[in-house]
Amino acid sequence: MRRLFLLAALGTGCLSAQLQLYYVNGTYQAPITVPQYSFGTVSVGDSRDVQFALINTGAAATPLTTLSVGAPFAILYAPTLPQTVPAGSAVNFTVSFAPTQAGSFSSTLAADGVSLAVIGTALSAAAISVGCENNSPTPLAAGASINFGSLAQGSTASCQVVMTNSTQATITVQNIAVMNLQGSAFQLEPVTLPIPLAPGSSATLEVDFTPTSDGPQSGALDIDQLSIPLTGTGLDPPFPQPMIAVAIPELASAQQGTLTINLTSPSQAAGTGQVQMSFTPGTAGANADNGMMFLATSSQTLPFSVNQGDTAAEFGSETSAAFQTGTTAGTIVFTVTLGSFTETYNMVIPAATVGIDSATAQYTSGGLSVQITAFDNTRTASGMTFTFLDANGNTLNGGPVTVNGSAAFQQFFPTSNEGGMFALNAFFPVIMGSSQQVNAVEIQITNSSGVSPVTKVYFSTP
Repeated sequence: MRRLFLLAALGTGCLSAQLQLYYVNGTYQAPITVPQYSFGTVSVGDSRDVQFALINTGAAATPLTTLSVGAPFAILYAPTLPQTVPAGSAVNFTVSFAPTQAGSFSSTLAADGVSLAVIGTALSAAAISVGCENNSPTPLAAGASINFGSLAQGSTASCQVVMTNSTQATITVQNIAVMNLQGSAFQLEPVTLPIPLAPGSSATLEVDFTPTSDGPQSGALDIDQLSIPLTGTGLDPPFPQPMIAVAIPELASAQQGTLTINLTSPSQAAGTGQVQMSFTPGTAGANADNGMMFLATSSQTLPFSVNQGDTAAEFGSETSAAFQTGTTAGTIVFTVTLGSFTETYNMVIPAATVGIDSATAQYTSGGLSVQITAFDNTRTASGMTFTFLDANGNTLNGGPVTVNGSAAFQQFFPTSNEGGMFALNAFFPVIMGSSQQVNAVEIQITNSSGVSPVTKVYFSTP
């Protein structure tokens, strides 16, 4: 009784672990229940690949120690052997049929406990050589593709496909066609069919690749039973070279100008680019200048677009962009990036005397108040001169009043991000007489570039 029970247990264990051969097509799997599988008919020099899986349909792990097939069949992506296949798991592999001569072929696909006859037929076909872009034709390996490489849209690359009869009998090519998997990038130049090839003779085909979209593209050249994959990559066409043009009333600080980006030819591409302002100050230690910017973005960066056929970049609905130069002497650099191009334009802002934008003068109960808004693009302002005049234009107080503001300016500019702009309030107490005797004041400010022009302002009552 114990012996019979042990044999029954062993028998149950053997049946619970078994390998079943499946045909695989993408996510679809089907068990192979027939003793023979046909690879069909292929041309000599071509190949056909079929995916299979060995699935453990039992309830326990099982070993896989062997997996083989005879020529002209071969196992691609062979699994590592030996290995243990867990219950419910699969081992995937591919069998290729790649005949090197005409005829009918058969072999046995064998694994642990699995046996399947595989058959296939090979037809005589011309040997294929390929030469692209004026290169001499070279033999095309079985299963290899014709790769046209990367090409800009609208451009064309050509490959010559040479069919040679290397057999001792005449081969007649009945069908030649190009198939596109998407679009119409691959084209076959006209050919007259059928094509008889005597032993040792050749015939040449031309296949063109003209991508009409961006990215990888694929197709196939069919020559009777032979199917040759075609591959190529379409690239966006290059942008033409950009050229920077700047218009400005005066090459100076506190100016507004316009920037235009012209193209050397009508653009075949559509896309976007960017123009960037950068600055190298002419005075050592000068810090940021927030007044140097593109008006549209209030920053030193501005995007633009280019459409097919454009001869100039577009900033929104405009073909030019307004900018301002700030209030610091130095070199403004405009850098345009478009596709593979990077172009620069340097604009030098020279050092200048202090520019007084506005000034007011008022009578107060305690004396005279003078408010000034100005800019110093050198950031070196020092002395200030105030010349007070009476109603007749005569100088009061015996001459100009000079104030040394160097310390105040040297403290102010390093902490400011407003370039050379500054504002000041000068107060002059009137100790003797009436402040009403003063009618106007003439103002001048000195910096490293010299003395500013005279600014005359009349006093008023607040």
